[in-house]
Amino acid sequence: MIKYLVLLLLMYCSQSWADCTIKMVFKLGDKSPLMAAAPDNSGIFEDLYTEAAKRINCKLTITRLPKQRLHSGLKRGDYDFYPAASFSKKRSEYLIYHDNGLITSEYGISSNNLPEISSLNQLADYDNLIWLMESNSSKSEIAQRLGIYSQQIKYVNIDVLGEFVRTRPQYKYFYIIDIEVLNTFTLLNSKQALNNLGLRLHPKCCSEQKKMFLAFSSFSKHLSETNNEYFDQNKNLSPENQVSKAKTNSIAFKFFSALKALKVEGKTKEIYERWNAAIKK
Repeated sequence: MIKYLVLLLLMYCSQSWADCTIKMVFKLGDKSPLMAAAPDNSGIFEDLYTEAAKRINCKLTITRLPKQRLHSGLKRGDYDFYPAASFSKKRSEYLIYHDNGLITSEYGISSNNLPEISSLNQLADYDNLIWLMESNSSKSEIAQRLGIYSQQIKYVNIDVLGEFVRTRPQYKYFYIIDIEVLNTFTLLNSKQALNNLGLRLHPKCCSEQKKMFLAFSSFSKHLSETNNEYFDQNKNLSPENQVSKAKTNSIAFKFFSALKALKVEGKTKEIYERWNAAIKK
């Protein structure tokens, strides 16, 4: 009888893990080496999160959607997480953030007719300036706060920015790019490529090196939340100062723990360096 009960328990546990699927959703455009353009999911994110899911006996699926649609899906809990997201107060209403083990930074790129920018506050000083950003960008909150006009489009990269500058030279354009994507562009093009597109780089405008955070849906079936005892109501909301956190018995918490272990073991760095080396080839 005991053997029979043990067998049933093992079958139940095996079935439960077999049903464990963590759903990642990401935008369509090319963000190499983080992730290639849809439908190609190859890159740092696929390797990192597949390994983390595997360590907790789950499997990872990846869906690619326009940014506005994917955020609607996260709000409904149709998808579990977004692999790397900038924080915003609006997004924190339906997402919780967690360190994914990667380090990142942001640079500014603009048309050549904009002087060097060392602080985003300076952007408010210039007439005919357009802050170009992707739809549903967290940067829209910053632009609104500073009173800067922003134009949101489905996909922005350096070439798209260069085309705006070429066809509408009467405006000053500004765009924020992740260092990983900028490095890929630099490796694949000549040193004069930015200048040839009528662009200049602003390395001190936006952020120094910082942790990269994934954003997990508060409505995911894999996340149960509890109050964050370290939340400080006297400080601004941020990825490191959130009202709630994942319960330790949730799959989300186990997923976060697996990512932490990958970082400690050096696996995260290994994945990052392997993809950057692949681009150099």
